[in-house]
Amino acid sequence: MNQADQAALFALPLFAHLPVAALERLADGGFVHSEPPEAVLFLEGESARFLHVILSGRVSLFGSIGDIAASGGLPHREAIVEIFSAGDVIIAPAVLLDLPYLMSARVIETARIAFLPADAIRDLMREHADFARQAAMMLARHWRLLARQLKDQKLRSAPQRLARYLITLANGTQGEGQGVDVELTLDRRTLASWLGMSPENLSRSIAQLAEVGVHFRGRKVSIASVARLHAYCQEDDLR
Repeated sequence: MNQADQAALFALPLFAHLPVAALERLADGGFVHSEPPEAVLFLEGESARFLHVILSGRVSLFGSIGDIAASGGLPHREAIVEIFSAGDVIIAPAVLLDLPYLMSARVIETARIAFLPADAIRDLMREHADFARQAAMMLARHWRLLARQLKDQKLRSAPQRLARYLITLANGTQGEGQGVDVELTLDRRTLASWLGMSPENLSRSIAQLAEVGVHFRGRKVSIASVARLHAYCQEDDLR
């Protein structure tokens, strides 16, 4: 692991309070690798041998049912559960609990990934209270994120879920009530899977959002009123 990768990794909140000796142990046992789009980092059911930390790029976390190689049975299905980017840690619970992965991870945008040995991470949890606290805070944030996604899936329609995604892209850049132009960060098939809908359902949702002043031109999206979009998807201020 070169010095630039170490600096990027150890500046993250999870590692920032570790003593030098502990950081050196992680650097000696871990490595960083550049992964191309579509590369699979691990599959659900595999043992969690590494903690994966994204230094650059993006990775999707996906679940699946059915045997992709089976014939005559139920079809294989996949859905994206979450998308991670630089600074994110992927499926820490499997590492901390020493249990198999519940989901798989696939690179969607060329990424540099730090692979840190799982046993070294568990040792740090036992030996350093600050590290354990930072890990607990990280897991709490992930829990809130997944709880919000579950709430969206249960309570919001497909067009409302798309509207919430657009609000995150807008991120208040033009202020409440004003229009803004944004650009989709994902291709439509990936976006549909992440929002829990089929590509056809995404197309219908795009058409429906025209009624609230949202117009798509490829990946470019024009939002006439962010405030109107907030009202449409019944967005709240909870974080």
